[in-house]
Amino acid sequence: MTQAGVYTIAQVEAMTGLSAEVLRQWERRYGFPKPERTPGGHRLYRPEEVEALLLIRRWLEEGASPQAAIRRYLAQESRPEGLPQELLNALLQADLSRAEALFRRGVKLLGPEGALRGLLVPVLKEVGEGWHRGEVNVAQEHLATQFLRSRLQELLDLAGYPRGAPLLVTTPPGERHELGAMLAAYHLRRRGFPALYLGPDTPLPDLKGLAQELRAQAVVLSCLLPETLKSLPEGALEDLAPLVLLGGPGANPEEAKRLGARYVQDLEALPQVLEEAA
Repeated sequence: MTQAGVYTIAQVEAMTGLSAEVLRQWERRYGFPKPERTPGGHRLYRPEEVEALLLIRRWLEEGASPQAAIRRYLAQESRPEGLPQELLNALLQADLSRAEALFRRGVKLLGPEGALRGLLVPVLKEVGEGWHRGEVNVAQEHLATQFLRSRLQELLDLAGYPRGAPLLVTTPPGERHELGAMLAAYHLRRRGFPALYLGPDTPLPDLKGLAQELRAQAVVLSCLLPETLKSLPEGALEDLAPLVLLGGPGANPEEAKRLGARYVQDLEALPQVLEEAA
């Protein structure tokens, strides 16, 4: 998922304030940046390289030497441990270009699934907990969640769509928190299940109709808020599909049984339950 080079050396010079001569000198002396070359030999720089150069320039302004600043950046690039905190900080500061560069670095270092588990999910959890503690305001929570949702959708698209009778993944009516459902769809696709993500808050009659039309093998529902399920009548989920699975922080075995669904404790258990029911 590393982006291709798109910026010329003149454009990078204008964006970073670093002269073309300095960029060429650093490339020769320190091996960074590493622009691509066109067939005609012209340099093309990737967006994440531009972000790195802006960071290096800031360190230069704080008194670091070029060699020390570049070594610091390259050492940081090779260690994923601090990425979640860096990404969280960037999102809370509304520095989306920095957040994008950190996400790309996470995918490069960890791979798509590693970036999901080791970067997006921990940051999403911390944003939610920070909001509950009063350390993250609503505007920050919305911005961070929207960024993380977009990156998760990107990973979901890259996971492809296996063939077969689909599994419809969504949230119950009234539940607008969709990241749990998106995580479920991604988890299933990566394990070969044809999960079709519908978005959140799907009306049950429409969900049932689509399941019948597509001959879906199962419906998977993710719920964050317990109140969403409590508002549904008894047996509301039992006829949606041959198999109806319900999970998420807002779900529990008793409520799933009342509604006519099978409770799934966590994402790791989801493929096993589907395999056993096949």
